[in-house]
Amino acid sequence: MLKKIVFVLLSALILSGVCFAQEDPAKKQMEETTPAVAQEQPAKEQMEDTTPAVAQVQPSLVLEEIHICTAVEDRQPSGVGTVFPDDLDKIYCFTKISGAEDTTYVNHVWYFGNDEIARVRLPIKAKSWRTWSSKKLHMLLGNGHVEIVSESGDILGKAEFEIQAAEKAEEVGKTEKTGVSEEASGAPKGQ
Repeated sequence: MLKKIVFVLLSALILSGVCFAQEDPAKKQMEETTPAVAQEQPAKEQMEDTTPAVAQVQPSLVLEEIHICTAVEDRQPSGVGTVFPDDLDKIYCFTKISGAEDTTYVNHVWYFGNDEIARVRLPIKAKSWRTWSSKKLHMLLGNGHVEIVSESGDILGKAEFEIQAAEKAEEVGKTEKTGVSEEASGAPKGQ
């Protein structure tokens, strides 16, 4: 038993001499792989200590807000809706994303019908970040959507929109914005 302990201690001394000649990460790895007898650990615990460290996974990005709108003013969406007239110059997709530890990117992927019409790569530079993209409306009437896609390809969320003839879109817009039914709008105040 004494020979085994002396052998382990000599091995540890030789290995520590090698560690001094290497950079700090190698020294740390050598310390973690010192034989179990010198550390007085069971073999199972020793194996756990020598397994390579798993790379940290970046926290997941979270899409906190997504809006299709007619403008972005002071970093806030303006003219938010789902139905837009065909006479607008362009519409915007506004997003607020959280969870980034370091600078990362997301894509705003614009679709009209089932066809991808644009892909805009946008940086996310803080734990909570607002960003937006826009699309000129020189397209036909119909439905579209924007998917928010992380660098790894995960779809974080989606917002749908519809482009209608200007007259029809204005009627829908008035109804959606007021939220008041025909019956309620004729009721006297105070009731």
